[in-house]
Amino acid sequence: MKIFLATLLFALFAPIAQAEITDNSCLHPFIDVDGHWAEEEICFLYNESILAGYSDRNFLPDNEITRAEFLKISLLNVGYTVYAVQSAAFTDVNPGDWYYQYVTFARSKGFVSGYGDGSFHPNNSITRAEAVTMIMNIADIIEYDAYNFESKFSDVTGTDWFANAVAAATTYGIVDGYGDGTFRPTGKLTRAEAAVIAERVWNELY
Repeated sequence: MKIFLATLLFALFAPIAQAEITDNSCLHPFIDVDGHWAEEEICFLYNESILAGYSDRNFLPDNEITRAEFLKISLLNVGYTVYAVQSAAFTDVNPGDWYYQYVTFARSKGFVSGYGDGSFHPNNSITRAEAVTMIMNIADIIEYDAYNFESKFSDVTGTDWFANAVAAATTYGIVDGYGDGTFRPTGKLTRAEAAVIAERVWNELY
């Protein structure tokens, strides 16, 4: 009876164990990341305080990531100390928004420019082209001639606004294309894919 009670008390009051990746080198709390293909990258960035989950136990790795969310990750990934810049606000980014300091800081540094109507669309899902351009600008890893890159992907040419960023990211192994020879620049980025890109940028910088 005493053994049963001791076992029951342990089950009731023992802390919830963190999920663990296969090589036992990194711990994270996300039950929906355990065994995921991007678990190692998510775990690494979580422990560096670069990204967080939607709750204490869920990361939602296959959900699309927003422009504001990816911008925050990109800035923290490089180590910026972020602060609000009131003069650099967009029409749809206001004080009180959780992303206000990240968006206004990035605009003040010339990392983002928004849209022609003065908006930033912070809650829109970010595209692959937008994400690559954003993080490569922030990390300052664009230093090559896009001309030689024109034939690498069938849906990216040297005249595209994102061509330089995609070419640099491909050259440094930060992003990959698809088996059919496309990059799919308008495709939406998932939270897991964002973590992988950010982790590869981190490795390139540090």
